[in-house]
Amino acid sequence: MSTEISRLLWRCRRGARELDSLLVPYGTARIPELEPVELANFSMLLKQQDPDLLSWFLGRTEPDQPAIAAAIHDVLMFREKEKSCQQKNYD
Repeated sequence: MSTEISRLLWRCRRGARELDSLLVPYGTARIPELEPVELANFSMLLKQQDPDLLSWFLGRTEPDQPAIAAAIHDVLMFREKEKSCQQKNYD
């Protein structure tokens, strides 16, 4: 695993349960396979402040930067896919 990937995975840990539950599973599953543009977008997302991240992920506000909005969308779509797979396992 590259140093950059390890660093990004570490930065996924925010200390806020809500953010950790979104970012850690996404990072673990997706970071190693992200395209360079997606990786740059996700890295930019991780540089943001926790209150902003919470607001964006909860849909209260939207980021000004399209790259960050794309990363948020990707994380939320991953979360929905995971929830859907878990639901199918319970059925």
